[in-house]
Amino acid sequence: MIRTVLLTVLSFGFVMAAQAQVWRPERPVEIIVPTTPGGGIDRTARLLQKIIQENALAGVPVSVNNKPGGGGAVSLVYLNQHAGDAHFVAINSPNLIANDLNARGAVKYRDITPLANLFSEYTVVAVRSESPLKTGQDFIDRLRKDPQSLAVSTPTTLGSVNHLSFALVAKAAGIDPRKLKAVVLGSGGDAVTALLGGHIDAHTGTPSSVVRMVQADKIRALAILAPRRIGGPYANTPTWTELGYKVVMDTWRGVIGPKGMTQAQIAWWDGVLAKVVASPAWKEALEQNTWEANYLNSVQTRKQFDDEYAEYHAILGDLGMLK
Repeated sequence: MIRTVLLTVLSFGFVMAAQAQVWRPERPVEIIVPTTPGGGIDRTARLLQKIIQENALAGVPVSVNNKPGGGGAVSLVYLNQHAGDAHFVAINSPNLIANDLNARGAVKYRDITPLANLFSEYTVVAVRSESPLKTGQDFIDRLRKDPQSLAVSTPTTLGSVNHLSFALVAKAAGIDPRKLKAVVLGSGGDAVTALLGGHIDAHTGTPSSVVRMVQADKIRALAILAPRRIGGPYANTPTWTELGYKVVMDTWRGVIGPKGMTQAQIAWWDGVLAKVVASPAWKEALEQNTWEANYLNSVQTRKQFDDEYAEYHAILGDLGMLK
């Protein structure tokens, strides 16, 4: 009798422990976007929302909330107002690291919970189709004559990967990156609008931010900061290395959660995001947007953050842009 009672108690304890380790959303999930609508980060969030909902991966409604400002700093403050609540996640980029290094915002990169890296992109320099700049060398020649002669968008903050890409290309060509005219805009979508409207001369950003305008022959890609040509609509776009300037720079799109998430919450998001990147819709989007598959889970993403903090610190210091 005593043994039966003991086994019953132990079994009940094991069941309760197992249940305590499982987490699922109990109310709507919100995906926070640190930019204005229309850019690559915003499209990533809306694709994530679509796949989760169409495949019933969350079991609750999923919404997208744009919180632009401060190169992502505003969205991080908002995210951490929901500490420990896994119903709130955000799409983010290396701006998370750049803002930390440049002291732009109260939330440091270690103040949030890394959940995943979804994919990577190499940055591209692009102009309007009617621009007198026909090649990457034309771009360099103009900057050599006068670094201030070209207004170049670098969403969404100074020190971002887009800005660093512009600065690294200039430095490789012997141009002082601190003299460049970098224009900070709210998103890649805002940059495309400004470029087509003639408000800026060029744009440095992700290939996906301009791919539709490249396909429509309204925007011309001059060169890409990739180790090799990426194909698709950019098959004829040379790398900067081909043009004689050895510069490679990529950016990622990932998912982060607020500080204080439990292991059970992290495990749930690990499982959901792994299913998202394995879906046919996601694989189709990779091809259409020239995204490079580079999925990392929560543990791997934490390591990536630490590695990139050290890397960007060295780059910003070398460029004389570290505060």
